[in-house]
Amino acid sequence: MELLIPQILREDGWDELQIWLNTTEPDDVSYIRGLPALDKRIRVVSLPDGMEPKGIGTIYRFFPNCIDEGTVYIRFDDDICYIEPGTIPKLAAFRIKQREPFVIYPVIINNALISHIFQVLGRIRAPKYLTTHCMDSMGWKDPKFAETMHRAFLSFLEKGDIERFKLPTRIVAGCRVSINCIAWLGEEFAKFGGVLGMPDEEEWLSVTRNTRQAGYNMIFGEVVVAHFAFYPQREYLDETDILERYRNVLGLEGREAASPALDSPG
Repeated sequence: MELLIPQILREDGWDELQIWLNTTEPDDVSYIRGLPALDKRIRVVSLPDGMEPKGIGTIYRFFPNCIDEGTVYIRFDDDICYIEPGTIPKLAAFRIKQREPFVIYPVIINNALISHIFQVLGRIRAPKYLTTHCMDSMGWKDPKFAETMHRAFLSFLEKGDIERFKLPTRIVAGCRVSINCIAWLGEEFAKFGGVLGMPDEEEWLSVTRNTRQAGYNMIFGEVVVAHFAFYPQREYLDETDILERYRNVLGLEGREAASPALDSPG
């Protein structure tokens, strides 16, 4: 999150940043509670009815906070480590224009389905075929493959040229996709009060709702974000210099230990 928050604060085109408080770890809670000191648009949102946070098992309970009419919501996982400048206004504008897809994804580096698309289009090489399965043994689970993806992306990012990672915009339907970053319309989620049909919000948002409604999702191929690690990859990637290279590109050296109170912009 130390890389994500400063990038969002640099972006134009947003009115509020909700931080979903979904942890009981004291240091994390203290850090999150201090984030509104960075910017008056930051709001910490707790679970309803005194519910105890249970990681991925309680994320689905936050969506009723995101159903305002005329509002585009963009969710970033807290380990998004790079946002292409201009992503928020571009993704929001595309979301407003494209009202039929249920949720819209940007291009996500280190996302199993998008790695599959890269491979099929000849953008990357891999030791074996990458399936569309969101928990593919290589595209989701293999930390060395994730490292390779990050290093390939960084090699172009550090030169200021990531155009080759952009994709033709496309429909996605019938397969589960890791929702590392998604955009939706408040009025669409208001139709069901933001109450998802199951605790597994990823399955419901990427597959179940569309199956019931004969709908689809979409990948907007003109903006790129990078997702650091799925949990089978994290221990290995934490020992690499990947995050430090992203920090250097972003001009955020030393931010990993900074507190919100000391790290406030301006």
